[in-house]
Amino acid sequence: EERDPEGVETYSQRTVLAYIGLRIWEDNPLIGVGWQRSASVDVFEPYVDDARRRFPDVVDRAFPAPGREWGVQNLYIQMLADAGLVGLVLLLAVGAGGIVLGWRTVVHAPRPWAAGAGVAIVCGLLALAGEWASLGIVAGIPIQAATCLLLGLVAAGAATVEDETGV
Repeated sequence: EERDPEGVETYSQRTVLAYIGLRIWEDNPLIGVGWQRSASVDVFEPYVDDARRRFPDVVDRAFPAPGREWGVQNLYIQMLADAGLVGLVLLLAVGAGGIVLGWRTVVHAPRPWAAGAGVAIVCGLLALAGEWASLGIVAGIPIQAATCLLLGLVAAGAATVEDETGV
C-alpha cells in the first residue's frame, strides 16, 4: 500500500520554501523585504498559490501558512529574500574573506603544524558553507557558533603569521 507523505522537512518541502524565497527576492532584488521577514505571513502568502501550482504533488503541510511559518531554510536564499543582493554579497564577502585569510595562513605559515591548522580551518569553513545551504537564519544554533569560532580562529591565525613572518 502506497501512502502519501505526512511529514514536513523533506526535500520537496525545502524545494517549495526555496522557490518561495526566490520569488520574494525576484520582487525585491536589491535590498530584500527586511531581516527575517520572509517567514512573515504577509510576505510569503502572495507566493503560496503560485508554489502550489508549480509543485502540485507536494503535501499541503509542506507549504507555509499562518501557524506554519517555516521560513526559507536556506541561508543564501533567505539572505536574498530578506536582505537582497546587497545582503548576499556582504555575507559571501565575509565567508570568502575567511577562506582567503585561512589560505594565506597555510601558504605563509612558519611551521608545519600552523599550515595544517590553516588547512583544517579552511576545510571547516567550506564544510559549514555547504551546511548553511540547508539551514535558515536562526540565532543561537550550533552551526552559527561554529562559523563564528572558525572565522575568529582564521583571523587569529592570519594575524599570528603576519606577526611572525611580516607577510
